[in-house]
Amino acid sequence: MDQLLLSLDKPFLALSAESAGNAFGIPWWLEVVGSRAGRSILDCGASPAIARQALDAGIGWTICRASPAQFRALETYNNYRGRVLTLRPPSSRRHNLRERPHDSL
Repeated sequence: MDQLLLSLDKPFLALSAESAGNAFGIPWWLEVVGSRAGRSILDCGASPAIARQALDAGIGWTICRASPAQFRALETYNNYRGRVLTLRPPSSRRHNLRERPHDSL
């Protein structure tokens, strides 16, 4: 990742594949993004536990399709507030977006 970023002269934000946090784990994502973990988004599926661990590991943002109660619990911690997304960001390719939390790709 760092090698790729050296060839770019624009800001870069890495976005994982859907549910990659569940499938491959946080250490894998940290290896992929290298020193740019703080400028990345890890999709953690429906696991608030993995989302929390990812944020604690220095990943900038997570996507977590948690229940409203679980989401509120995450948001009570100052370090997590505003860093847990419930949908993939609109900067993703249109066919890669979820319109509603329970849509499937």
